[in-house]
Amino acid sequence: MASFMFSLIDAMKSIKYILATFLLLGSICLSGQNLQKYYTSKNLEDGMLYFIKPMKLYKTCQNACYFDQTILPKNDTVSVGMTLTNKETFRVDSIAFLKDSIIIKRKVKHLYTEQSKKKWNCRFFIYLTRDELNTFFTDLPPVLSFYGMGGSNVQLQVKPNDWKKILEINRAIYSQIRLNEM
Repeated sequence: MASFMFSLIDAMKSIKYILATFLLLGSICLSGQNLQKYYTSKNLEDGMLYFIKPMKLYKTCQNACYFDQTILPKNDTVSVGMTLTNKETFRVDSIAFLKDSIIIKRKVKHLYTEQSKKKWNCRFFIYLTRDELNTFFTDLPPVLSFYGMGGSNVQLQVKPNDWKKILEINRAIYSQIRLNEM
């Protein structure tokens, strides 16, 4: 009788595992149907190239910040493009992502600074490893510090609701990328 009970318990654990697996796969498949509006992909000689379209990190009447990502999975580096909009002329020299006790700071590759209506847009790129990006994509919204020429600084706190949406989309896209790498 005891061996029958252990078999029954093992069978129930297996059923729970199978059910959890189907639910997980189902949610990945369902979220995957809407992901196409957030990214594009292109097959290159070096492998698949993914471009995650621009997403809003922050926006007020004073400032705005949008970011996009270009990923070539064969290469472990992610190119993160950012556009900072500010009322004052501001050319970004470096950026820091602050989360808990983690700080990721990088010099930027400046593309342009231009005036648009009454605001200034500064477009630049940074390069992060996928591991660094994973430390960035956790539940807690980051604080972004933009350092300009001459010591000026703009600091933005990403709003929790905006971050939650960005996080969900990025996790789903990166899950799909990992599945395609296998």
